[in-house]
Amino acid sequence: MCTAIKIDYDGGAVLGRTMDLEPPLNYNILYYPRGYKFSQDLFGQDLHGKYKVLGVCFNDRNPIKDGVNEHGLIGVTNDYGGFNLYSNQVEKGRTNLSSLDYLSYALSNYKSLDELLEDLPNIHLSTRNHKNEKVLNPVFHYMFTDPSKRSIVIEPSDKKLLAKENPYDVMTNSPALGSHVRRLEKIMDPDNLKAFNSAKNLPGGYDPVSRFIKAFYLTRMNEPSKTYGQALANIYTILGTMTLPKGFIKTDSYSELTHTFYTSVYDTASKSLTIKSIRSPEVFKLGFQDIEGNSSERQAIFLEDLE
Repeated sequence: MCTAIKIDYDGGAVLGRTMDLEPPLNYNILYYPRGYKFSQDLFGQDLHGKYKVLGVCFNDRNPIKDGVNEHGLIGVTNDYGGFNLYSNQVEKGRTNLSSLDYLSYALSNYKSLDELLEDLPNIHLSTRNHKNEKVLNPVFHYMFTDPSKRSIVIEPSDKKLLAKENPYDVMTNSPALGSHVRRLEKIMDPDNLKAFNSAKNLPGGYDPVSRFIKAFYLTRMNEPSKTYGQALANIYTILGTMTLPKGFIKTDSYSELTHTFYTSVYDTASKSLTIKSIRSPEVFKLGFQDIEGNSSERQAIFLEDLE
């Protein structure tokens, strides 16, 4: 139930997301220094990062759900339904990872989208490690941007990761990006949005397809952003229309209620993170220059400490 969007401005781009969940989880900001060992691959080999990373995780555990690195590469994860999308065995000669670790790996090891795309054929996600033991592998897809302002989506398909150019600058949940686009085009002409009667016909639901269409329309019809400040204000306004108040959606799976835990936005130019917690109406900002103490060590920053 998450939505991610990108908005460009004259000096860069911002990529933001809502994090919508049912189970009660704590979340916090993480800082990875250069050279930090953030996990192991599925052969048990340590994974070290080349670059500094700022992102958000659950329960102070290393796999980040969204983040930015020191070169302005930004990425987010969203749930992506499906079965048998990952391999059930490792492959020698490739980088074997859990889906939980792929975003951390990408932000820690690539400067740009070009580097990420070049190395994508070498990445192999598996539900089992080299001992044939099951590993936690939630089905994710990923959205990335960098200072070039391009947007790509990485989706699992037939046990491979496929990269798709995303000129729509939106990602929600299943179905695949191509299916979202086909459904979008049934409702409106993306090249002639002024002809669309948004006040009457814009979908109001919170299912992935409705959110994709609504987010696309709002980002495209929003007044263009000239500065970072304008882009930040605009993206929080649009993501606010996707936010789920606690109690709006009830599920049988958990005693808790589906709602938006936080909204985060990253900037390609300042390489910074802003985040709005459900516990506060304030928006907090953190950049690499704000890391205090020993910047060569992993650091966890809790929003309670900022409030």
